[in-house]
Amino acid sequence: MSSTTLTVALVSTQRRWHGGEEQARLLAEGLRRRGRRCVLLARRGGVFARRMADDGFEVETFPGNGRSPTALWRIRRLLKIIHPDVLHYNDSHAVLCAGLASLGLKIPARVAARRVGFAIRSPRQYRWLCDIVVCVSSAAAEVCRAGGIPERMLRVVPDGVDPARVRSGDRARGRNALNLSDDRILLLSVAGLTDAKGHRFLLEAIPSVVRKHPNAILALAGDGELRNELERQAERLGLRANVRFLGYRDDVPDLIHASDLFVLPSQTEGLGSTLIDAMLADRPIVATTAGGIPDLLGAVARLVPPRDPPALARAIVEALDSPDGSAEMRRLALERATQRFTADCMVDATLDVYRALL
Repeated sequence: MSSTTLTVALVSTQRRWHGGEEQARLLAEGLRRRGRRCVLLARRGGVFARRMADDGFEVETFPGNGRSPTALWRIRRLLKIIHPDVLHYNDSHAVLCAGLASLGLKIPARVAARRVGFAIRSPRQYRWLCDIVVCVSSAAAEVCRAGGIPERMLRVVPDGVDPARVRSGDRARGRNALNLSDDRILLLSVAGLTDAKGHRFLLEAIPSVVRKHPNAILALAGDGELRNELERQAERLGLRANVRFLGYRDDVPDLIHASDLFVLPSQTEGLGSTLIDAMLADRPIVATTAGGIPDLLGAVARLVPPRDPPALARAIVEALDSPDGSAEMRRLALERATQRFTADCMVDATLDVYRALL
């Protein structure tokens, strides 16, 4: 496999931009920097298609989520034109639509990304339409294994982030954006507002934190279907002055640097790539032991069981009360992230998967 001949067709069916789309962007950029051709097949009108086209990538689109006869025909026609060496499904819906569209075509390698910790609903589509399933953690691989995907098909390649993007963050700029004075303590969580991320347990923990640290502010960066419900919960808990819902943000590096503690309260998690941002930004971290988070963090953060607001509150207070005790964890976290969880690490490991198949 030479750098001048490898062509990857990377398929995304998502309408919005989430962690999986960021990983697809980093993979596409890494492939391009290494001289590989990467063509994006994306949902027409979606954020992913627009942003990747703006970045100068080859982008082809299909209608809807890719499952209509028209979409399947369009994807199949594109694959015939592109002649990819690797068909890389970036999400589970892409496995079905692009996998079906590719049947009978001579595509040497079909690779699926698996970034979530949810149970496998249809292992047959992976067995029939994939050669390899790339999981972001050993925990995600175990879910696949338990769901009926053979061990021989599983590989672990952790997500990565761009250290330069994280380093571009500025504490003063982030706090100014939130209109926060220097005496306010900022707790930050960056995650979609979905049930898997466990925000309701974090909100339940905050009254205990505020009793000890009344100047603490919790900022939730991200949007999702639970926003209205979570806002009502914060109101019931009397947290109007202490919780801010920021919605989707383009200035996440600034916000992370502006924070005094990064918190991820997930009850289900493939890996938790926003934690890598916090590690690289030298921020103390409190998270749960859900899914692949222990794989990522090891012993460089305070970890508590999922769905346990009292334990979460205690860990947050302990982190705020013990800045010196967090310093060594932060140093080890920065070292760990730099060595193992950068975008370059992810791209190189993904290329190794491609090479083994080809």
